[in-house]
Amino acid sequence: MNIVVVGTGYVGLVTGVGFAHLKHEVTFIDLDKNKIKLLNEKKLPFFEPDLDKHFENSKNFERMNFLTNYEEVEWDDVDVVFICVQTPNNVSTNSVDTKFLESAIGEIASLNRDDIVITVKSTIPPYEIENVCKKIGFNKEKLTFNPEFLREGSAVYDFFNPDRIVIGGYDQNKINILLELYSDFNCEIIVTDSVSSQLIKYLANTYLPLRLTFVNEASRLVNYANANLEDVLKGVGMDKRIGKQYFRPSPSWGGSCFPKDLVEVNNFYDNEKLELPLISNIIKSNDIHLHWTINKMMSLKDSNNLKNIVLVGAAFKENTDDLRNSPTLDVYKILNEDNSKVLIYDSSLSVENHDCINSVEDIPDNSLIAIMYPLPENEENKLKEKSQNSNSVIYYPWK
Repeated sequence: MNIVVVGTGYVGLVTGVGFAHLKHEVTFIDLDKNKIKLLNEKKLPFFEPDLDKHFENSKNFERMNFLTNYEEVEWDDVDVVFICVQTPNNVSTNSVDTKFLESAIGEIASLNRDDIVITVKSTIPPYEIENVCKKIGFNKEKLTFNPEFLREGSAVYDFFNPDRIVIGGYDQNKINILLELYSDFNCEIIVTDSVSSQLIKYLANTYLPLRLTFVNEASRLVNYANANLEDVLKGVGMDKRIGKQYFRPSPSWGGSCFPKDLVEVNNFYDNEKLELPLISNIIKSNDIHLHWTINKMMSLKDSNNLKNIVLVGAAFKENTDDLRNSPTLDVYKILNEDNSKVLIYDSSLSVENHDCINSVEDIPDNSLIAIMYPLPENEENKLKEKSQNSNSVIYYPWK
């Protein structure tokens, strides 16, 4: 098929490159000229494991085209448009910002091509997509929805090996085209209405941080009881009803999806008519755990007579260079405000306006070295050797 992907972020680029690998023709549109310039030069704008392998493959690359405006697209040949633009949280209104989505749908709607399958992959609450369509005078029932479940750090694997594929909409002909597009994928395909498809995404992104939050609260309880965290979590996770996946403590959780999606879930309902005490307090518990982690660091630093705190790993988790809602940056900010001597060590990333180092040798002596998430074994070994030779102490907030 001929596919257009609007947006070249983690979702759009992985999706488009994946379909190009499956021998579809893919045109990317992004208004960011610098990103399109990089892509046309066969350079990726971000790191995602294995994406380069598929992107740089010469046959795949020939099936891809990168444009900065809608007018350059050969629309007569297009079968499916995937809208993968960002839907960030608007801090001033504490609600989702729909301007990018509104622009994309408006551009495609102006073509008056009822046969094109316009498919929203961007995460958006049902009531907001209705507002967007009303604003641009477009019938929302012409849209289809195909929420993404790609994990940063393993998004390429997830594209080719999905747990499930969800398709939402009301136009059966358009749904059938998407079913054909996904016919070779080896997983269950759930076809449902638009609202249900969007809630599947939102509730998945509610349960996962709920699970991470539970583990972090459990780790605090284990610490309070002076018990063995590894044994406790292993014993609980071996219950088949619970399982071991997403069952690791952390300094707190972050990223681009969970925080904003939880805000939208809690905006979705009227709390005077519906009480959801569990869901409504997930973010609060995460904030509590972040401060507990910081207090733990300060206690270890003081009890070992250390002078500095070095946070290892700038991104929000391993195997990505995404800094959005990174717990490391949150910890850095709070410690800085407290006038503590704090550095960020990352061998491949630097952060503007932060005191960063990129070499193990630059880690000062007498430091608490806080490894914020799992590292490659060789890098962790270098840090262990450094701590032994510099009167430093290593701390794992996820162990």
